[in-house]
Amino acid sequence: MIAKLIKLAAVATLALGISSAWAAGVVHEGEVLDTMNGGGYTYVQIKESDKTFWVAGPQVEIKKGDKVVVQEQMWMNDFTSKTLDRTFDELLFVGRIDKK
Repeated sequence: MIAKLIKLAAVATLALGISSAWAAGVVHEGEVLDTMNGGGYTYVQIKESDKTFWVAGPQVEIKKGDKVVVQEQMWMNDFTSKTLDRTFDELLFVGRIDKK
């Protein structure tokens, strides 16, 4: 019985560690160069320092020139949006896009 409790505690600790690591994704801040909505998502091209990249998150009202903050969750290569009829070489999916 004690061995089962120890294993259960170890699994719970591991799960909490993974959740914490997931929540601690890299934060990006930058200026919106382009934006479009499709399929319930907002796609935003962000310029951060010397790099430019595309982000997709839940649909929000964003316009060119806005400053935004996003937190990394999942990068996708060669992602095709059927609703936009467009393929992104690299796209970062995020849980939210916040205006700064």
